[in-house]
Amino acid sequence: MKNIFIIIILTFCPLASLFAQDKYEIFRKEMFLIEKQENEYRKVIWGENDFSQDYKDSVYKKHQVLVKEKVEFAKNTIRENRDDERFLKVLDIYVRNFLSLDEFEAELKMFSFQVQKTEACQRYFEFIKYARINTPGKQCIDFEMKGHDGKTIKFSDVYKKHKLVLIDFWASWCGACRATMPSIKKMYEVYHEKGVEVVSVSLDDNKEAWEKAYKEENIPWIDGSNLLGWKDPVTLWYAIRGIPHKVLVDQHGIIIDSGFYQLGSLEQKIDEYLHSHKN
Repeated sequence: MKNIFIIIILTFCPLASLFAQDKYEIFRKEMFLIEKQENEYRKVIWGENDFSQDYKDSVYKKHQVLVKEKVEFAKNTIRENRDDERFLKVLDIYVRNFLSLDEFEAELKMFSFQVQKTEACQRYFEFIKYARINTPGKQCIDFEMKGHDGKTIKFSDVYKKHKLVLIDFWASWCGACRATMPSIKKMYEVYHEKGVEVVSVSLDDNKEAWEKAYKEENIPWIDGSNLLGWKDPVTLWYAIRGIPHKVLVDQHGIIIDSGFYQLGSLEQKIDEYLHSHKN
């Protein structure tokens, strides 16, 4: 009888071990497998290869299905773990880009009261608050930073003197930011004499790296930083999730538009504004 009891325990041990596993770790392992497959699809679709276009198109369809399945998997896992703070990160990484601000806020409010009180969740609520402010037609938030000469730069002092001002959030370590510098320079050469200024805000926290990049890029416009990195309050005030991030404001500090990820979209918006605001 004793031997039978031992056998029963050993039989159920793997099952007990499975239930004992951390739910977040189980999610990560399963998501890793999904993303591994997704990366294989991407290599076929966008990688350098000799696959036919028909084959790439068929893989692209599979990729789209997998993306939907990935999002649904994340959503279902979140629903089952509303009392675990770590699944806020799952919401942020895998679901947030498919939600409006209202939908994102609703998702956050479905977490337990204890999770909603956490610092991480409160930061998301703060982001939503400022994201709603940073829309075309709204007044931008004024801010201050230090220039390379150590003097304070107040943003409102700048936009009041120009028809339009482009805020360019960047950092020395951001390759994508620095890759956009040449296009901003071309815009600046054409539009600066028409009353358009540029104010770069560096999210560096290392003064030497910031100064070095500034000289290497040979930035001709206003550039400043508080050297606080992502801890700079301006990142919250302008609801910045990633850089480069650009915001166009008029001489009254009213937000005209933001983003400008497509080539030529910034110049088009500037032309539209200047044409409709001729003296």
